Amino acid sequence: MERDEEIFILQMSPDFHMEDLYAVSEILSEADIFVPGYIPPDVGLYEPSGFLYAHHADGLETILLPDRNVASRLAQIIRGNPVSRDHQLRPAAAIMAFAQCLDIQIEPSIAFHELALVQGNAAAHEELTWFRAADQPRPSEWLSVALGRADRMNIQMTLPEVVSSNLAGRLNRWKRNYIHALKIAEIELTVMPKLDQVLTLFKWMYEDFILGGPAALLAAVYFAPNSPPRSGLFKSLRSSDRERAISGICNAAWDLTHLSDFIRRVQEDKDKRYLFASFDAGARHVARLLLGAGQDQEGGRAIAVGLRRWWSDDDAELIAQTLSAYYGQPRSPEWYERQRANPGRIDELISLGERTIRQPLGPNVSDLL
Repeated sequence: MERDEEIFILQMSPDFHMEDLYAVSEILSEADIFVPGYIPPDVGLYEPSGFLYAHHADGLETILLPDRNVASRLAQIIRGNPVSRDHQLRPAAAIMAFAQCLDIQIEPSIAFHELALVQGNAAAHEELTWFRAADQPRPSEWLSVALGRADRMNIQMTLPEVVSSNLAGRLNRWKRNYIHALKIAEIELTVMPKLDQVLTLFKWMYEDFILGGPAALLAAVYFAPNSPPRSGLFKSLRSSDRERAISGICNAAWDLTHLSDFIRRVQEDKDKRYLFASFDAGARHVARLLLGAGQDQEGGRAIAVGLRRWWSDDDAELIAQTLSAYYGQPRSPEWYERQRANPGRIDELISLGERTIRQPLGPNVSDLL
């Protein structure tokens, strides 16, 4: 390997799967599964040479943060499940093949906290063990599955040991995100104009709880009137089985937690490059809005631009300006005193929100889409 001001030459092993790697990169580029927490190189986000240069020339480590669906499907594949049974399994194999060929590390911690809360600690540890098995270097096998030469992984292995821990313990930020998700769901079930729904949420966040960037922008996308990517967000919200609605809100809270973890890492760890990976178009859109907001020096200009695909120009501008104004407006000493005086406020808000959602739906609520 040689490097000077103009030329970088990396000599690859003769058995390196370069042609297959480029085929996988085309799959990922078409699906656009990644959201980078950094400015991609000029050659493009999914161009392998950009990752090879960053890793070998610049010494940069890239960390991929998969959401729950991606992490779970990687575990399913390594267990030998045929990828033809689920349309998301082959793209998941492409993610792992791409990562293993390019020395991209994968950190799935939030995904298994989510599983533990839903299915219990034992189930989460079992799937985490299989995920760690999937993360063992086997690029040729992953490429074969990703490119359709094989329908399943068929390998003998010894499962790695995973240190036992309490993955089921609720993360504090998940509880805050759950409160935000409950409020978004409550407002969605209330008859009011779409713009009023967004502004009502922002006002409640500022006056009664806390401002949450991921929840605010997810709501701005979810409430939008012009065909926003709502699929997968707040599943079963209008189900007659209100526990299914609660479950869907929990899932939305985990989406918010994945997003907030991604943004936190990007902001706090400048020595590494982070990629968020999700099959959910809505989550990816919100991630990009959050990144743009974090880099915005013009009072919400990036948010307004990002929202214009689903809102009128005037409404997108008003949403962005209102949220920026709340963030720039200090709270009164009385507000802080009220928070200190009620240390159980988080649990109270969760109980109140769940009680509201569990109420039977009115006769026309199911038609309010």
